[in-house]
Amino acid sequence: MKTAVLAAMVALAVSPALAQEGGGRAFAPAVAGLIETVIVPQYARFTEAAKAEAALVADLCAAPDEARLAAARDGFLASLTAFSQVEMFRFGPAREDNRIDRLFFWPDRRGRGLRQIQGLIAEADETAATAETLKVKSVAVQGLPALEFVLFGTGAKDLLAPGSFRCRYGSAIAATIVDVAGALEADWRGPFAALMEDAGPNNPVYRNHGEALQDILQAAAEQIEMVKDLKLGASIGDSPDDAHPKRIPFWRSGGALPALEGNVAGVDALLAPPLVEVLNADDVWLQSVRFELELVHRTLAALIADGRPFGELATDAEGHRRMAYAAHPLAGAHTILAVRIPGELGFVAGFNAMDGD
Repeated sequence: MKTAVLAAMVALAVSPALAQEGGGRAFAPAVAGLIETVIVPQYARFTEAAKAEAALVADLCAAPDEARLAAARDGFLASLTAFSQVEMFRFGPAREDNRIDRLFFWPDRRGRGLRQIQGLIAEADETAATAETLKVKSVAVQGLPALEFVLFGTGAKDLLAPGSFRCRYGSAIAATIVDVAGALEADWRGPFAALMEDAGPNNPVYRNHGEALQDILQAAAEQIEMVKDLKLGASIGDSPDDAHPKRIPFWRSGGALPALEGNVAGVDALLAPPLVEVLNADDVWLQSVRFELELVHRTLAALIADGRPFGELATDAEGHRRMAYAAHPLAGAHTILAVRIPGELGFVAGFNAMDGD
């Protein structure tokens, strides 16, 4: 069921006349520049991190010991951070073959995915032990949350047993993540980049480059709101006593806060020269969103440096206060990304494609 928060998300619709001209500003170079200098490099980093993690998990399975387990866990956190910076791009290639869900099946409020993962491990289901057979199973058992449970969840010490099924399952998950990451990167380098860059009346998706830029900005705005409401807000509640820290993804591994930081860093990376050239470097809204995101970065950096588990921070009065503070600059950044900058570019507010009933 879609939440009220998702239903309330504001998206952008392009005013046809301004979308073509951008108030005299050309959108095509911004679209091409963001793809080439920001989005594709981010996906390339994710692919490389996923490959490194797959190799580390394979090493662990071949010769299990504590050092290799620690390395596989570190590699997981590295690949999670890289993914978090491209998580916002839930359109285009991410929708092909349920790729976004195959990487990140979340939220899972009823724990259906977790039960499936636990069931596979309990039954030692050999069809989950190879990438070829795993990828046709439920999306819930083959992405980053599944790999996190394998490496950090209850029974993870089984990974140190020679020939461990749990380890072979983890290796299959890691290989599947590599396949999906590579497919996403290839599409953003090739056909989907061409689709966005060749906008026009004969383009089946983008009639003009304003629509293409709209999708990128919309993704950024939605990511910030998801961090504020669905990830952080839903996990810490209104007070330490109201906190539900296990609602935030990746709490088991200690990756929750680094993943949030990755989400925000991914949005921040879009405020790059290709977009700056459209907005002008001294644009007040550009400066304002940078200021708000910097406040979020500082808050998350301090929380990460604290070193305590997310659950301990969320239920501690001072930790909760610091987390709750982050909602303010996140709200400011969302308003600017969802309304102010689109308005500056001649777009108008509309309704989100994620809106439901």
